[in-house]
Amino acid sequence: MKTLHRVKNGVGSTVSIGTELPVNRTALPESGSDIRWDLVARIKAEIAARTYETEEKWEAALDQLSRRLSAE
Repeated sequence: MKTLHRVKNGVGSTVSIGTELPVNRTALPESGSDIRWDLVARIKAEIAARTYETEEKWEAALDQLSRRLSAE
């Protein structure tokens, strides 16, 4: 499936960006592929349902950031 996105480039012009994506990929990756299409599909569904970002995930990310900044 080819998707064409039209976006502003920051200087008043519109730029077209094409993206070539497989359609309905939910199986495990093919040999030699690093993309886990089942995980991609699940995360996209969670983002669409607004359930991907949770308070627990934000707290874990902030804790990790705090530890990294303290270590510096």
